[in-house]
Amino acid sequence: MKLTKASEYGILTLLYLAKQPEGQLSDTASIAEVERIPLSFLIKLVPALVKAGLIRSHRGANGGLELGRSAESVTLRQVIEATEGEIAVNDCTASAPFECFRMGCAVHIALKYAQDQFLKALDECTLASLAKQEQLASVHFEVTTAR
Repeated sequence: MKLTKASEYGILTLLYLAKQPEGQLSDTASIAEVERIPLSFLIKLVPALVKAGLIRSHRGANGGLELGRSAESVTLRQVIEATEGEIAVNDCTASAPFECFRMGCAVHIALKYAQDQFLKALDECTLASLAKQEQLASVHFEVTTAR
């Protein structure tokens, strides 16, 4: 399973917004430039993030984007599901009704377990924790390059 660029860019966009001071609005062009996201792609991605409640969009001359809720409450799973839809390893592990004549087979059990572990890891990772990790990595990089 490989995430699409939409998920990658969605995560980068939300992480950018999480690192901004509360109440500060950011324009899509700045986000695109800093995060190296094609602007046309970002413009198409924003409505999905707004619809999911992950960001708020303000129109007008002084408009821009901001997080829709606290960075502590936004998980990687929420971002990925906003851009990709439900995360499922295969059809029989998805929540949508699927007629599998082998329900309960060893393969289903193994894949469901793997999916559950993956989703748990995504649920435990918040924008706030990612922002903190980036900050620590940046400080470490600055210390090691200053020597």
